[in-house]
Amino acid sequence: MQFTWKPFITAIMAIALVSGCGTKETNEVKQPNPSNKDTTQTETTQSDNTGKSETSQPSSKNENIASENGGATNTEENNQQSNTEENKQQTNAEENKQQEEARPSEMQLSYMVDGKEVKETASLKTSDNQGFSLYVLKGWELEAEEPHSDLLLRDNSFVRIRLLHEEGNKIDYAKLAEEHAQAVSSDAARQDSANLPESLKGAAWYTAQSENMTVHVIATSNPVPMLVMIQTPKDKEELAPALAMIETIRKTDSAKQDKEAANPNKSVSSSN
Repeated sequence: MQFTWKPFITAIMAIALVSGCGTKETNEVKQPNPSNKDTTQTETTQSDNTGKSETSQPSSKNENIASENGGATNTEENNQQSNTEENKQQTNAEENKQQEEARPSEMQLSYMVDGKEVKETASLKTSDNQGFSLYVLKGWELEAEEPHSDLLLRDNSFVRIRLLHEEGNKIDYAKLAEEHAQAVSSDAARQDSANLPESLKGAAWYTAQSENMTVHVIATSNPVPMLVMIQTPKDKEELAPALAMIETIRKTDSAKQDKEAANPNKSVSSSN
């Protein structure tokens, strides 16, 4: 009998193939999956970070709340200060307004002429230019001359009124009056303020002559700090009625104060 190798070889090859497939499947099952491990670690890390982030959020929120509360407190304090200042300004304005309203629209003024008392009715006028009011006699007009000066006018006579503001610097009224009088004439002479009306006693008063005019320069702190220049013809002296009106000057709530007005001791020029 002849022995045939072909079936035998075929059987061996079949067994080998079956064994190889089983080993590959086994290796595939046992081989770990690195990607799964990485995914798990990533998920775990993300979970941990999320927990940390969520844990840290309340602290950030608390800081924001504290900051907002602090800002609100500062805002309230600023509002209170602003309200306080506004209330003070309103109170002062109301007081000034009450004082202004308390002054009647007309008042009888009296002054002396040649030893005789003269009485005239004067009307209340207000200067928005410098913020004051006064009683003006019939025949006189109140006009603004420049930002810090007003005029009372009548024919060839005028009264220049300039309010003064110290702002911490004491005013030398005597020096101020002297300088302005000497700007008119170097022969200006000081007068006795005891001869002035009661409210003007103690003022610095100088008189100067210029051509056919007489100029009186008065610097005083009463009834308000002011510099007054009264110019009248020599043959028609109107000092007394002018002083009667000057005595009635009172500040109003629209009184202006600035560097120029607060510095009365500046260079002066002639009043002509």
